[in-house]
Amino acid sequence: MAFSVLETPDIAADQEATDKFRAAFAYDEKEILLGYFPGYIYRLLPVSGRLYVSTNFFCFKSSGPLTSRTRMTLPLRDILALEKSKATRFGHHGLIIIVKGHEELFFEFGAEDKRAAFVQLLENQMESVRKRMVAGTSAATTSPGKRDALTLEAFETRSIGSDCDPSPPPENMADSLPALMFTSASSTFLNFKPHKSLRFTFLTIGSRGDVQPYIALAKGLIADGHKCKIATHGEFQAWIESHGIEYGYVGGDPAELMRICVENGTFTVSFLKEGLQKFRGWLDDLLKTSWEACQGADVLVESPSAMGGYHIAEALAIPYFRAFTMTWTRTRAYPHAFAVLQLQNMGGSYNYMTYVMFDQVFWRATAGQINRWRRDLLHLGPTSLDKMEPHKIPFLYNFSPHVVPPPLDWPEWIRVTGYWFLDDADVSSKKWTPPQDLIDFIDNAHQSRQKVVYIGFGSIVVSDPKTMTRCVVEAVLQSGVRAILSKGWSDRLHVKSGDDVESEEALPAEIYPISSVPHDWLFQRIDAACHHGGAGTTGASLRAGIPTII
Repeated sequence: MAFSVLETPDIAADQEATDKFRAAFAYDEKEILLGYFPGYIYRLLPVSGRLYVSTNFFCFKSSGPLTSRTRMTLPLRDILALEKSKATRFGHHGLIIIVKGHEELFFEFGAEDKRAAFVQLLENQMESVRKRMVAGTSAATTSPGKRDALTLEAFETRSIGSDCDPSPPPENMADSLPALMFTSASSTFLNFKPHKSLRFTFLTIGSRGDVQPYIALAKGLIADGHKCKIATHGEFQAWIESHGIEYGYVGGDPAELMRICVENGTFTVSFLKEGLQKFRGWLDDLLKTSWEACQGADVLVESPSAMGGYHIAEALAIPYFRAFTMTWTRTRAYPHAFAVLQLQNMGGSYNYMTYVMFDQVFWRATAGQINRWRRDLLHLGPTSLDKMEPHKIPFLYNFSPHVVPPPLDWPEWIRVTGYWFLDDADVSSKKWTPPQDLIDFIDNAHQSRQKVVYIGFGSIVVSDPKTMTRCVVEAVLQSGVRAILSKGWSDRLHVKSGDDVESEEALPAEIYPISSVPHDWLFQRIDAACHHGGAGTTGASLRAGIPTII
């Protein structure tokens, strides 16, 4: 059944349907339902439901029993165009909706006349919204074109004189942000709370930035009455336990992992083909110790780079989630985080293909060892990528939806949660106290009207740390700023030969070297940050509201 004011202009909208529409999408009586149509939205699979057009919104609500949680709401002002297309299924008729700031949305209708009626209604209402925006009768009193023109005018004015202070952001930043959809907080699974305390195990490998979000998550769960363990490399044990969290040992030396990444690139095809071939002992140790560390868990949350969590959860018969700071789930919106080429946007099909390709190469490089480990230690039969169906694994992404808008083709079991910030990250047992000379360095710079910039590249490794340090020093001196320098690149994997024992060059007074400092404390007191773009550091600098150079 379908209803449209275009088809029945003399009949008012059914009040029952209007009330259900307003209740489903939390709209008040000012939002008028203009029409609804049966159809399908494509995410991973076609989801059947109803498409609604109202005064200001286009909405979708699934009607199937297995997809009752799928809801979408999209402001009409964010729809750029409609395009009819061929359907993927026989006897259906396709429609592509192009949305500002997102990849396309794909829909199908069971009848061509229903699609035509829907397109006519939606286009008419889109035009009505545009006219209201231009006339200033809606909440947005400035049209998008005028806002863009004003932005360009302001930019040109500032460019004339370089001494001008930056203009403040517009009062309504929401107008310039892409629409956020499929993020209803009323979904049943978000309100679920277990009746008893659970034992969570977080399995991760890599650097400090890979571990810190789990400390924040664990502290939140512990405060909620649960027990938590973080299973990772031994070098992080004292740090984890200082926050009152149980630690589990995982092998796979992180220094060796970083050496592979430096030589072959981080999880590149070369890394998977050559690095893992060269370090099969490293992977065997990682899998064995991961299994031991996860014993007794009720729920397992794993960074996918740890590789063993899916199989451990299968053997223990416990719920399994993945969590990560970079995109790992298939989408048309952007390519895989470890398969980004220095090219222009290659389009949705290419982006989606990078995930499929990465899954295939990643699995083929490790399948032999993993299946042998499953047989010998987990007492499970062999598996394959088709059996595992990685695109159906529940995923938690701990970055902001305003930094990385959730793609429209992600299913409901993929959630972008926001950053997991850890205040006072260095120690929990006692309050971190900044060194007095660091406080004096910052205060003296500001008294001298000099900007203070943080420079740090996390735990990444460079092939020539001396050259990197010299480059940073020259840049600081030429810029006329003061810098707080965290030299992570000289602390890891730089093994000097017997003839190369000379000490590091002394840093000038304009630079304050530091090994570790809580970002939440430091970034509030400085003027800018230049760093490697790690998810945690990026979140901290954005949270502090300072200019960030990556």
